[in-house]
Amino acid sequence: MENKEFPKGQQVYDLVKEVIDVTGPRLPGSEEERKGAEIIANQIERELGTPTVTEQFKTPRHACISAIPWIGWGMFIAFCAFYLSPIASLIISTALLLFALTHIFYYSHMLDRFFKKDVSQNVYSFLEPRSGNKKYTIMLTAHMDSSWCWLHSYKNPKTMMIKTGIGVLSGVALLIVSLVTIILEAVNGLSVSFMGLSGVFANLSSGVKTGADVAVLVMYCLPVLFLPGFYWLSTYLSYDKKKAAPGAMDNLSGVATAIAVAKHFKDNPQDCGDARIVVMGAGAEESGLIGALDFVKRHKDDKNIFDEHTYVLNLDSFRDYDNFNVVKKDTLQFKPFDAELVTLSQQAIANCGLEVHTIENPVGGSDSTAYAKAGIKTVTLNAQDPRPTDYYHTTNDTLDNLNMNTLEKGFEVVREVVRLIDAKYREQN
Repeated sequence: MENKEFPKGQQVYDLVKEVIDVTGPRLPGSEEERKGAEIIANQIERELGTPTVTEQFKTPRHACISAIPWIGWGMFIAFCAFYLSPIASLIISTALLLFALTHIFYYSHMLDRFFKKDVSQNVYSFLEPRSGNKKYTIMLTAHMDSSWCWLHSYKNPKTMMIKTGIGVLSGVALLIVSLVTIILEAVNGLSVSFMGLSGVFANLSSGVKTGADVAVLVMYCLPVLFLPGFYWLSTYLSYDKKKAAPGAMDNLSGVATAIAVAKHFKDNPQDCGDARIVVMGAGAEESGLIGALDFVKRHKDDKNIFDEHTYVLNLDSFRDYDNFNVVKKDTLQFKPFDAELVTLSQQAIANCGLEVHTIENPVGGSDSTAYAKAGIKTVTLNAQDPRPTDYYHTTNDTLDNLNMNTLEKGFEVVREVVRLIDAKYREQN
């Protein structure tokens, strides 16, 4: 379809549609993700005329974001355990919170071996420089999988962070209450149990009320206040893949933009004649960046891909015209992205006549983290409202929700970043 107003936006849209019409949602390690990867590999070969490589790897099914409901259910168990043994409650709540810290907030993957694994894949291809003289490498990467549906965002994004925050704080509070109870029982001989409570009621019925009785009542009743938070965690997302996010914005828009930009430079080699371009669709990003981590692990010593002249542009969600962002860091992953690429990306957005937003990703992480931790120059670019919305990681992330103007500008911004990198090497001649 020809679109004279947004020709590149239409190209990106058509590439997205080609995948999403066949696969729908593409959860990490699913058959739908595999089918999407096959279509994207075919798109790359068709648009660039270059062969693709598919590399398979294993990804844990529920060792990251999708484990949040497990945390909620586990906290319910810790709540029940509290009235039988505060020590058991302390152990359970501590274990759950440590898992959340190491696998949901920070993607450590320490315990992945204990989780069931599925097969995912990366697909990539090389577009060699027409000049035959490679001076630098541009890697355009975007993840192909989509997310489970975040139910709180879908129902009311304004309260999503509040409910999630209360859930986490409730878990911390249960841990503290369990610890305090253990101390009270050890020091004062109090018993926050059914037997201890019966003793309190016996004292009250006889007209005797002591500070110890009040303490037992308070500690006995306090965990009940945490139940709403545990419920909100347990209902954080749906495991029904039919209700999962179709992922048009997050992140087929990024994949299609990467292919469209690479196609432009294939057709216009004078714009970056000395660049090798690598186009990659990464798998299992929603399981904690597994695809990007696997790619780095396999190829970090491959100088044909990664050296001091490699620039990784991670493209992740293009929808919101007023929110073209340069993501300079995934806050909870504790690794800033490349300062030079951040500056060039800011300049590119400004050169395209857009307002520049430079942000840190406040929670979770992007594939850039995998490259940054390996010392590879990288930055993440997106056009997405960073606040919770009803179309991020929900069933509303559909083809109809894309913005053609944003897709057009997304193409222009990424192309401009590459042009600015190329200008740097032209100046060195």
